[in-house]
Amino acid sequence: IDLSALRYRSNIAISIVIVTTLFGLIPLGQLVADWYEISRYEEAAGALLETSATGSDWVEWAEMDGRITAEYVFPGGPGAKAGLQTGDQFFMLEYQQYFDTEGLRNAITGIRPGETREYIVVRDDEYVQARVQFTRHPTFLYPRSKALWRFTLWGFTLGAFFHVLGLFIAGPLVFRTKKSRFEFILIGVSSLWIVGNLLRLLLVELLGPPETDSSYDIVFQILTLVGLLGWIGFPVLLLEKVIAEAKLAGKGPLGKIHYVAYAVPIILVPPVMYTVLFGHLGPITIEDMLIPILFYASCYIAGAAFLVFVSYLKNDDETQHILGEWGRSGAAIILSIAVLVSLAVLGFIPIFLSVSDTTAGWIIVGAQLLAVAPVTLFSLGTLRHGKVDEILTRAFVSVFVLGLIFFAFVGGLSVMESALSRTGTSRVVIEGLYVVLLLLLFERIARRLRLFASSFFSSERYKARKQLSRFQAEMADLLEADLLAQRTVEIIGIVFKARSAIVFLPSTTGKNEWVTGRFHPEPPYFTEQVFNLVWPHFRKTPSIWARNPELNENTVPPELADVLQEHQAALVVPIYAENEARGLIVFGRKTRRRAVYNLEDLEQMRTLGNQLALAVERLKLVERERQLAKATSNAHLRALRAQINPHFLFNTLNTILSLIEERPEEAEAVVEHLASIFRYTLQAGDKAFVGMEDEFALVDHYLRIESARFGDRLTVDCTMDPSLAGHPVPALAVQTIVENAIKHGLEKRRDKGRLVLSCKADTGGSAVVEVVDSGVGIPALFGMVEPLVGAAPFFGIGLSNVAARLEKHYGRSDLLTMESDPDSGTRVTLRFPPAEVSEFSGDGLSSPQDVVNTQSSHQN
Repeated sequence: IDLSALRYRSNIAISIVIVTTLFGLIPLGQLVADWYEISRYEEAAGALLETSATGSDWVEWAEMDGRITAEYVFPGGPGAKAGLQTGDQFFMLEYQQYFDTEGLRNAITGIRPGETREYIVVRDDEYVQARVQFTRHPTFLYPRSKALWRFTLWGFTLGAFFHVLGLFIAGPLVFRTKKSRFEFILIGVSSLWIVGNLLRLLLVELLGPPETDSSYDIVFQILTLVGLLGWIGFPVLLLEKVIAEAKLAGKGPLGKIHYVAYAVPIILVPPVMYTVLFGHLGPITIEDMLIPILFYASCYIAGAAFLVFVSYLKNDDETQHILGEWGRSGAAIILSIAVLVSLAVLGFIPIFLSVSDTTAGWIIVGAQLLAVAPVTLFSLGTLRHGKVDEILTRAFVSVFVLGLIFFAFVGGLSVMESALSRTGTSRVVIEGLYVVLLLLLFERIARRLRLFASSFFSSERYKARKQLSRFQAEMADLLEADLLAQRTVEIIGIVFKARSAIVFLPSTTGKNEWVTGRFHPEPPYFTEQVFNLVWPHFRKTPSIWARNPELNENTVPPELADVLQEHQAALVVPIYAENEARGLIVFGRKTRRRAVYNLEDLEQMRTLGNQLALAVERLKLVERERQLAKATSNAHLRALRAQINPHFLFNTLNTILSLIEERPEEAEAVVEHLASIFRYTLQAGDKAFVGMEDEFALVDHYLRIESARFGDRLTVDCTMDPSLAGHPVPALAVQTIVENAIKHGLEKRRDKGRLVLSCKADTGGSAVVEVVDSGVGIPALFGMVEPLVGAAPFFGIGLSNVAARLEKHYGRSDLLTMESDPDSGTRVTLRFPPAEVSEFSGDGLSSPQDVVNTQSSHQN
């Protein structure tokens, strides 16, 4: 840890907090000073000036062509209700003339809410009288033009929409960490201002301004108070969050000095509450609190933005990762705007002095909306860990469908009302049926729209989910643990856009062995040694560990957490079933610098982990089946050898007996060939594969014995491509074909016979063995145009065994072909694919490649 950097950032944070707090107190100090001056004036005058809430006629008066004109009359306001219209020229107020807007405005603000005054205006060269009952001035609302009012309404609507979305997204994260709870509180407090003010705007838009002392007025004032408390609360919470999340607070007593920032909002809250509830606090009304609140909010937002900007200038990757979506540019823009608003409010930049009231209203409303922009922007750092895509999809579908239902309902009722009024038919039943029809129709629309919205808002994530679903369906076709691990890690690395990933799956051959799959491994590498350090904990506690506290579900001991972080682990997902861990998936950080994993990713990972656990169990069952198949195959091979060995022995002994007296030298040679066959059988053991050279050596010994028995009746021609000497073949496959050629073909001929045995390579690298005999042939094949491929019903034990083993080892049924006719005899062709093709042999026996490496041990 760079202690000097920590102290540097801590000192900056302390300085910013102190400066921000002191600046935030300036307007309050000015307010207190003004109050003191007024009190001195009142004392000298001997009378107490009575102050009350400000009244309003909801008319924007402006000087036009030297006359005071109603520039905008708010619809539903007291002026509009009394008959005032936009364009009316002011003449008198209570029979008193005013010649500038400032004088008229001062007169209007001095009228108490609930009082009635008479206006005389000129309209179309005629004098019009209007008695206006004043209402309370709309606190921090600005009905000064139609465009400004619409902008305010839609701006706060969008702000409230995004805040509600933020609350829904942050909700599932609340109980995970203290940071998430603070984030939820920050968005909630900001929502008090945005949503509270929006409700006031909607109430005025729909019901008009509230009359003084009515129930409506009480509700309106409560909403005003709630909104102002939210506006006062979120800037200090924003500053507190930046200090905490960017680790800018120091240690010891100075580490708590940032709590001094709470002094300004604590001082602001009591007078705001009092003036809202009781109308005034001495000479101070709620309108007088605009400057202190606006300046305080701007100062604190500027302080938070400055701290973020300083953190980015220090190039602290960890801090930048925590600070989320602010960015250096975003922090600089927010800082600049906040500073400009602060200076303008204090009068250093005379914006409010040189512009009209309407323009000033635009600036203030814009400042109000911009003030909560940092809350939304900073909250993205936490919100992106939530179910962003799902919430956006639901929100879009809900708003769109509800809007369609509203317009369809209103439009349909309007048409029905005009149609039914002419016929005199009751519309209650028809309207009910129409509502049911709308619900059925839009329920179908909502389902289809949800699919569209999913692909629209999260096109990449939607495609990734589909890719992950396809892979989960393909898992059943993966029959090897190492292939499953590698394929899994490649898919999840692409789907979740991880910089690196590794999967640990238990081997199906042993409890203490692990199969790994790696995706873009990066140093320091997450090795099996590191895995063995953390595995005992995750085996005992099979829950997800995340580097980001928003997602962490597993309380990992600090020393293990340090190991995981040192090896760049961002997420560890146990593979478990029935509350028992079966393996781990370890993710690095995402490829994009600021991208993070979220709750949707975790749900997909859990599903994948469960699928992998089932796949591992399935592979264990497959392995047990392989072991059974191995035992069965070995039993078949031993049965074949047991069948061949007595047959050899019986025929050979008869040959030896016939030769021992007449040709003892040949008898001795036959005995040597028989001994070689037995020696080969003992050395080969239960191996499923042997080298081609070894198989041909066995066949050679067998043919020499048979040649001694047949004498000059048998001619043998044997050739083999030397390059195929080490090519692996199933044991006894060639020998069985040769034996059948002699026993069922040549032995039944009375005249001489010929056997040709050849081995050569084809263009694909396979070894092609042909056994051609001039025997009596196979009647079942006579007249066939195409060669017989694979097994046939007339096969005996030997041929059936060879055909079955070829199909089992190589996964193909076209490797044994036969053709025969009574004139030329029989031709049998065997094809043996190269070692790399046949290594998939799934019976657990020795692989062909093993045979290549050990063939020399079988030589005489």
